[in-house]
Amino acid sequence: MDRREFLLSAGGGLGGIALASLLQNEPLLANPQTGTHILHHPPKAKRVVQLYMSGAASQCDTFDFKPQLIKDNGNNWDPGEQVQLFQSSPGKTMQSPWKWKQYGESGKWLNECVAPLGDCVDDMAFIHNMVSKSNVHGPATFMQATGFILPGFPGMGAWISYGLGSMTDNLPTFVVLL
Repeated sequence: MDRREFLLSAGGGLGGIALASLLQNEPLLANPQTGTHILHHPPKAKRVVQLYMSGAASQCDTFDFKPQLIKDNGNNWDPGEQVQLFQSSPGKTMQSPWKWKQYGESGKWLNECVAPLGDCVDDMAFIHNMVSKSNVHGPATFMQATGFILPGFPGMGAWISYGLGSMTDNLPTFVVLL
């Protein structure tokens, strides 16, 4: 079998699998004994609501105290490795223009901008170990949603739809609002 014959037969086989998947819910073609929304594993959740709002105050101006920014204030920024930048030159390091203070039994550092949250800071969870391959907002948003800095990969909605299935074929399984 040469390459062309292999691709024709393999492609036809994959096409048949795809067609069977597309036609499985057609009433005239579907097997009446099988349910239309049977998952390969029982889900632990019924629904997921993910709210991601792009744009906000910098973490270094709200919840993420960085003493090194105070030390390096005014110096040229040197990350020590190649990073993507929105502009051609990174410029100088700037400390937060607001004051910091520790709150709660945990001693969590909060900026004066979010100081009212100090009363309940011990009841909150903070994740400070997330990093990205890009500090440019567009690619970083792709990274947050899909795990890749380039577009075209499935996001959380696709994976959750795959895991939980769909209640109906008449409504979209997930919606992204921009």
